[in-house]
Amino acid sequence: MAYPIKRTLADKILIQLIEAEVESGFALIDDAEAYRTSGHAGLSWRALQDAEGVVEDIERRLQQLGDSASEPFQPLVNELRNEIASAERGLS
Repeated sequence: MAYPIKRTLADKILIQLIEAEVESGFALIDDAEAYRTSGHAGLSWRALQDAEGVVEDIERRLQQLGDSASEPFQPLVNELRNEIASAERGLS
């Protein structure tokens, strides 16, 4: 993601952390699916709970960043939530 020139170093680092957490969230969803298909429902649920925790962390960081800077991340956060919900339905 491009960083506007007026961003502080703290904002740039915050954005990098958010980007890393988004990647981690999607990786946890992939892990949950792999566990589910291999018959490990308990591990799958745990991975999904961890992914939900990542979403909460992302949202806290986005609040620190402010509305205008956090706006580009909203579609990713929504996609993460949808993927988690879909995976949870697959385990039910």
